[in-house]
Amino acid sequence: MLLRTTARAVRSTMMLSTRGNKSSSIKIENPSAAMLPYKGVDAAKKPVKVELTAGKSYFWCSCGHSATQPFCDGTHKRPGTTNVRPVKFSVEKSGNYLLCQCKQTENRPLCDGSHKNVPGKPRSVDASQAVMFGDSPVYEGVAYKLGYKPKSGGFH
Repeated sequence: MLLRTTARAVRSTMMLSTRGNKSSSIKIENPSAAMLPYKGVDAAKKPVKVELTAGKSYFWCSCGHSATQPFCDGTHKRPGTTNVRPVKFSVEKSGNYLLCQCKQTENRPLCDGSHKNVPGKPRSVDASQAVMFGDSPVYEGVAYKLGYKPKSGGFH
């Protein structure tokens, strides 16, 4: 297993070609972040075209919480936010690159078309529907103590 992980790290430091941008390549500078099995939340369902400069280092947001997508703004550092870390990379040739914003790509930070398989609704939608307070005697007692009046079958 360790040998396989090491081989993956070596492969991820190799140059990765981008689709639609012939003879352009990137170099992952922190392979451990690029290999993490965790995927971030989708910031958008499509890639973004970004002009990158050769020799400059960039930090691609892999958690999906950054306000400066597709780049990292340090949001992942807040306690309890995520275990995912940004991918540090540089390009060998200046030009336009399609960077992933759905965070599900296997070719971090480049788009590989994974956004086509990301579900349309947010993950939190089901969680909010699973919690029902209306029929709970505890909720009714708390609402009554707070001074809420029953109206149309519920407290308002």
